[in-house]
Amino acid sequence: MTIQGYARLAVFFGGVVGLGVELAAERLLAPSFGTTHDLWSIIIGLTFAFLSLGYQIGGRIIDTYPTHKVLAACLLATGIWTVLIALFGRSIVDGIQSATFDFGGLRLGIFLSVLLLITVPPFLLGIITPAAIRLTVPQVGAAGKSAGTIYALGTIGSLVGTFTPVIVLLPRIGVRYTFLSMAAVAIVVGAIGFSSLVRSAPSQSPAASTESVPTTA
Repeated sequence: MTIQGYARLAVFFGGVVGLGVELAAERLLAPSFGTTHDLWSIIIGLTFAFLSLGYQIGGRIIDTYPTHKVLAACLLATGIWTVLIALFGRSIVDGIQSATFDFGGLRLGIFLSVLLLITVPPFLLGIITPAAIRLTVPQVGAAGKSAGTIYALGTIGSLVGTFTPVIVLLPRIGVRYTFLSMAAVAIVVGAIGFSSLVRSAPSQSPAASTESVPTTA
């Protein structure tokens, strides 16, 4: 598998895991806070906030360290964090709910629970998108096509991550094992990035690629 192929693979499964964790998060928090508009708005709002932060920081990281192992490390870290959510998330949410019941109320409890547990995966997965674009652009003239492919793969992965937990995983194996399933996907794809299955392409790397730009007198 080439670095470009791995980057596309990471983006697709990053989309799967990101939406899978987000949807499982609602089921994790619902027993303590109920299924309300407040719950969904806070989950979605903080997810987008930390996803945007990941985009920004990811662009800087990949410019400094232009390697596919950045993507692999983000997926591995996401998988490990998701395992922790599966194992300890319920007790942490219950503790926050008890602590904020008489102080701050429902919204504060939801906000703190999402902030402490759910924002790490979108932040880490957000790093993947600009990193993948950087690694897959062969030359300046193909930047639009490469970026479009990356965003399309990420969106398709998000669609899979939307339907699979709701239709297949959550009804059959529950919240904890849904988190663990998403963690397993992230860890496996991340581990591939550190293995010999990913090889450098013989062609000129994107970082070194240059293309003459026509100039006018």
